[in-house]
Amino acid sequence: MDVNLLVILGIMTVFAAGFIQGLTSFGFALIAMPFLAKVIPLQQIVPIVVILSLFTNIIVIINVRRHIDIKKIWILILFSLLAAPMGTYLLIYLNEPVLKILTGLLIVGFSTILLLGKSFPIRNEKLAFVSVGILSGLLNGSISMSGPPVALFLSNQNMGKEKFRANITAYAIILNVITISTYIYSGLLTKEVMIYTSWFIPSMLLGVLCGIKAIKKLDDQLFRRLALWLIIISGLWTLVNTLTSL
Repeated sequence: MDVNLLVILGIMTVFAAGFIQGLTSFGFALIAMPFLAKVIPLQQIVPIVVILSLFTNIIVIINVRRHIDIKKIWILILFSLLAAPMGTYLLIYLNEPVLKILTGLLIVGFSTILLLGKSFPIRNEKLAFVSVGILSGLLNGSISMSGPPVALFLSNQNMGKEKFRANITAYAIILNVITISTYIYSGLLTKEVMIYTSWFIPSMLLGVLCGIKAIKKLDDQLFRRLALWLIIISGLWTLVNTLTSL
């Protein structure tokens, strides 16, 4: 395929991923990674997506910064960071495919239950954030899937769209910064990575801004359904990719 055509398709993909991120505050990697990984080496595309995700999260957090609940989010961040290194030990007892399949099934199953109108609100949210943070950290350290547990918990609590977006974005920014720091230390931020990133930044910015504008037209219930569908897609994508690679 022509190189120019690949660049154009990549730009369109990043725009779509940016739009979803601006709309729901997660899902950028879910949209961008599958296509970009087919045209750019994986060792380059992973840091590219993380850098672009950081930019999208910064834009979103500026828009919803007044809704961040620091008293809750710091607990989530702390226990997630503490649990992340232990995530690697999960692979000692469960190999990666098994762990991904179990995680995908749980994500799809619980998301479907919430989508059908069932929820299990937890009164002691601070204590719950400890558990969610640990689970998110373990998954991040083992299979790089930190987002779904947090998104599912916030959806289960019927959190309004602005608080949902603010809290999950604040959490994601911390993870982005830590991840990028490890890439810098490991020498993964190469010249090629920065060139590709610069190509995609304009379409990413446009996509995020369009998503932020579109969110104003969604009420809390429609936003919640959209977020749950996106979580279901992420779970299904994990299952399909894992099963086809066996």
